[in-house]
Amino acid sequence: MREVLILQASPAFLITLYYMQGWCFWAAFCFPTTFISLYFLKYDPELIERRISPTETRPQQIVGQSLAALLFFGGIIAFPAWDYGESGAKVLLVVSLIADLFVMAGFVIVFLVFKENTFTSRTIEHMEGQKVITTGPYSKVRHPMYSGALLIIIATPISLGSLWGLIASAFLVVIVIVRLLDEEKMLRNELAGYSAYCETQPYRLIPHIW
Repeated sequence: MREVLILQASPAFLITLYYMQGWCFWAAFCFPTTFISLYFLKYDPELIERRISPTETRPQQIVGQSLAALLFFGGIIAFPAWDYGESGAKVLLVVSLIADLFVMAGFVIVFLVFKENTFTSRTIEHMEGQKVITTGPYSKVRHPMYSGALLIIIATPISLGSLWGLIASAFLVVIVIVRLLDEEKMLRNELAGYSAYCETQPYRLIPHIW
């Protein structure tokens, strides 16, 4: 049987063994996440615990995280795959492969952030013993993990061969920026030295731009 049904939302929704963009994205996404997980499970298990255990308590952040998860898995992964199943890739394979490189680059940035800042958490909070980090990727922008995440968010639909998925990416970028500004407000108020760091590092996400 030439076509292997993995997901089905309609009779036309088929992802096949010949979906090259899908397999390449799977490799670009899964290999880095597996390496990062195994590396920090060995060298910084407390960071992994902070990444998976806490949950947001403020309603606006709970809503934001829920929307972000829906847009990421539904809007920029599942929908582009469905789009491919309906009418084929909307971008050239070589363009998708370049997008895979950006996905991996995003994970490289996230890895460097985790190495530099063990207090990186999945929730917006001020933890005991936390200090301002100004070295490594933090010497370039104030929120380098979000910079890496945005590379992944924008590149993923293109990697999967869909331009329509960029609509969901745009909404997700807005959610990330809103979360970033909320986190920055909290850090200015609660983390000693963070306001001074903001004065010396003016760029939030993109060096020399914003």
